[in-house]
Amino acid sequence: MTDTLQDNESLIAEQLRDAKLVELPSELKKEPVIHRGDETLDAPMTVKELTSAGYVYVWDSRTYKRAPVLYYMLPSILRRRREDGSFIWTTNDPKQLPNRGTMLCLLHKDAPNRKEYTEMGFRVCKKNNIINAFEVKQHMLKKHPKEWNSIEDARKDKERQEDRAAQRALYEAVGGKREEKAPLYVSKKDKEKINK
Repeated sequence: MTDTLQDNESLIAEQLRDAKLVELPSELKKEPVIHRGDETLDAPMTVKELTSAGYVYVWDSRTYKRAPVLYYMLPSILRRRREDGSFIWTTNDPKQLPNRGTMLCLLHKDAPNRKEYTEMGFRVCKKNNIINAFEVKQHMLKKHPKEWNSIEDARKDKERQEDRAAQRALYEAVGGKREEKAPLYVSKKDKEKINK
C-alpha cells in the first residue's frame, strides 16, 4: 500500500515538474480601457498590469479534452481518480484531438428541417460536432430552450393528430359509422310528444 502511494506521489511530483505555465487569453489585454471618463468620473481607467497565480493545461486521459487549471490547484487535480483507479487528468499533451461527433444542432444551417425553422424565425446555430442524440437534446435544452419548447410542442401536436387519425381509421375498420354531423339533441319533453 505504501509503495503504491509513494509511486503515485512520485508520478504526481514528476507531472508537477513537467507542467508548463501558460497565459490564458484576456479581454483586458486586447482592450485595457475599463472606463474612458465622463462627467461622473473625469479620469479614464485602464489596466496597467495583469497578474495571476499561473495556469497550467491538463488533459483528460480518456477524452483528451484540455482544461486550464490554476497552478496551486494542480496537485489536488492530478490526484483525482476514476472508479477503476486510473488518473483522470495528466499534464502530458496526448497529441490527440478530443472525440468529436458528427451530429448537427437542430438549428444548424444544414439540418434537415432548417427551412421550416427559418419560417418560424429561429436563429442559425453553428454547432456541428455533437456526439449523440442525447447530447443534441441537451444542447437544445441548454442553448436554445425557447426553440426547443416550440419544436417539442409542434412534434407533440403532430403526434396527437396522427394518433387521432389512427383511432378514427380503426373505429371505421371495426364497423363504426362515422357521423358527418353532430346528432340532433331532442329533449325528453319533445320525445314524449312524439311518442304519444
